[in-house]
Amino acid sequence: MTRNWHILTIQTSMEGSEVLSALCFSLGSCGLETDDREPYVRLTVYFPEALDLAHIEEELRSYAELQALSDVKIDRGIQEEEDWEAEWRRFFRPIWATPNVVIHPSWIPVDAGGGMAITIDPKMAFGTGGHESTQLCLQALEQYMEQGYRVLDLGTGSGVLSIAAAGWGAEHVTSLDVDPAAVENACENMKRNHVENDRVDVRVGRINDCGEGAEFDLIVANIQSRILLPILASIRDRLSVGHPVIFSGILAREEKDFCAELSRYGFDLVEVLAKNEWVGIIARRGS
Repeated sequence: MTRNWHILTIQTSMEGSEVLSALCFSLGSCGLETDDREPYVRLTVYFPEALDLAHIEEELRSYAELQALSDVKIDRGIQEEEDWEAEWRRFFRPIWATPNVVIHPSWIPVDAGGGMAITIDPKMAFGTGGHESTQLCLQALEQYMEQGYRVLDLGTGSGVLSIAAAGWGAEHVTSLDVDPAAVENACENMKRNHVENDRVDVRVGRINDCGEGAEFDLIVANIQSRILLPILASIRDRLSVGHPVIFSGILAREEKDFCAELSRYGFDLVEVLAKNEWVGIIARRGS
């Protein structure tokens, strides 16, 4: 059965494109293309069919007005999934997500030198390495990952973070996503990167579906803050005392409030990484 995807086409300035792109991802976008060849920037933004596009459009227009962004035009459309995937092949190119990690599609081989090359064929799953929140996660994961860690990847999307964790020596990775299509895509990407089934368990689920009594040495959650906030207690309870958790998918304007909630739930702030409109927050579970 073919799925359809909502499309919003947004015309704006270069300044407006940065903040509106960030807002689109926080509202649930699963993909975005940018065309800045004209005097204005044209954003083509994809959303799952199940989302309320009228509400999303209203949020974008209200924010544009609040930020005094002029000449913002928004149009709606629908696109079938297989057409969307064909479009990805035109736009998806190798991306150096960090100085040591390059993410590339299977149809474009790369030489990573002494770094890590991850093959990702994205389909509709978020996580090709092009978005700042994924890049911040990879940067933090490379820094805080240790050999033999048991890792939980919440909202795995295309599986890129799980693949990286396995490559950096995780003993085992549990990869959860609420979208069956994302899980299917992540499993395909595990095979493309020769990650053994006994090292990564990819399945449909939420934080409370990772097994009774399961505890992890590192948790990475590249998810919007509105989804993260209600599950902070569950994340804390699944994390070993003193061990790191990496949060991303958080807008810079949300940093202060999010960090306050972390403290309230017993996390100790370690570091905040920033890239454009996004932040990655590393914390540890307190005693």
